[in-house]
Amino acid sequence: VWVQQACGRVVGSHHAYWVWVIYVVDAAIYPVLVAQYVDTMVPMSEFRRGILSTALVGMVTGINLLGTDMMVKFNTLLAAVSLAPTVLFVAIGMPRLEPERTLVAHGELDSSLLVSWILWLYCGFFSLGTLAGELEQPRRTFLISIGILFPAVLLLNTLPLAVALSLDDVPAHYSAGYFNVLARRLAGRWLDYGFQLGANVCLIGLYNAAALTAERSLAFLVASHFTGEMNAVVERRRRSGGRADALLVWLLAASETGVAPVYILFNAAVAASLVWAPYTRLVEFSMLLSVPSILLFMWSFVALRMKQPESLRARPFRIPGGLPTAVLITVVPIAISISYAVIVAAESFVPEPGSAGEGGHSARHKKGGARRHNAAGHQIRSMLGVIGAGVAVHALVVLLSARRRRRVEAKARTQGASLGSLPRSPGWEEAEEAADSRGPSAGLISSKLG
Repeated sequence: VWVQQACGRVVGSHHAYWVWVIYVVDAAIYPVLVAQYVDTMVPMSEFRRGILSTALVGMVTGINLLGTDMMVKFNTLLAAVSLAPTVLFVAIGMPRLEPERTLVAHGELDSSLLVSWILWLYCGFFSLGTLAGELEQPRRTFLISIGILFPAVLLLNTLPLAVALSLDDVPAHYSAGYFNVLARRLAGRWLDYGFQLGANVCLIGLYNAAALTAERSLAFLVASHFTGEMNAVVERRRRSGGRADALLVWLLAASETGVAPVYILFNAAVAASLVWAPYTRLVEFSMLLSVPSILLFMWSFVALRMKQPESLRARPFRIPGGLPTAVLITVVPIAISISYAVIVAAESFVPEPGSAGEGGHSARHKKGGARRHNAAGHQIRSMLGVIGAGVAVHALVVLLSARRRRRVEAKARTQGASLGSLPRSPGWEEAEEAADSRGPSAGLISSKLG
């Protein structure tokens, strides 16, 4: 909504489409990670991991279709179950914390991957705004939520990793599911099982959070263009009263679930397709696309402070301060986003192994350089592909709308010509001449009476 108000309907629609792609891809990462965690306990084939990931998508989708209240209760349960083992892991491991081991560097720094993971870990804060319309007191709720969530998320992302690196600082050992191995080493089998349960439950909650944002972004994108048509269909089908009509009304109505179930189901179908892809590819796919999205967010925030200062004062939740404060707030996100884009662009031009300019680097260095080069190229191609697809669909919609408008205008002209050729009653020419001689008002009256 911000971007549409600041930059217009076209840019706002493209931005909503980018946000939807970012979050639907991000959502698909978490069921894949759950399947990999389970695979460390019960070895499975790649096909069975895909089936498990798809089943998780279906389970969460079913809960969300039960309504907003059920979804909130479900998320509260997930948060409590997922946090308990992590807190125990940190509490038991703190006496064994060795800060110097957490600062030792091993191998080469993969800057683009590092920033990708940082953006991925903290991008959930962007999704808070999508729920603002469903809150009774957004100012109070957001201030309390951010005051609790930001330090909690920072600590929960830092302390468990610090404890883990104090137990094992070899990067090659770390893969999905290795934290439960460290939990068993630290406190025994009970914490291993508790950590596995908490980690999987946490990933399910993260999927749900990302899916909620994706669903609302898709709903906004469609509603910004087809609200009138969809409302007309709902009203027409509701009056019909048939069983198929009732199903269609349920799919398009948003009374219980916050958004129409059709968006929840479509989003789930896309996520269920994406879970069959490697999760590292999914992370790389969406992160570079977040750069233009964040830049538009920041620009819209500043632009609305300049364009609509009076209307912003009436908002229930508003960051205090004037225009300088607004600009200052955007500096860090913009700097991180631009730096990440520069890093990815630079690594995409790194020559692959065996090409000119690599000299006598080691095989490990060449392998790492090739991986970073391929990953950077994948991110750039993915971003351009998503943006290009949006532009192509927008051009197609404009073309179809223009053709439809021309057909409507041609039909109207044809109907007008047909009406003009209808036979007139005897004496109509004399009546029109008499009316004209009496003035335009009389002519109008006579035409009405006739």
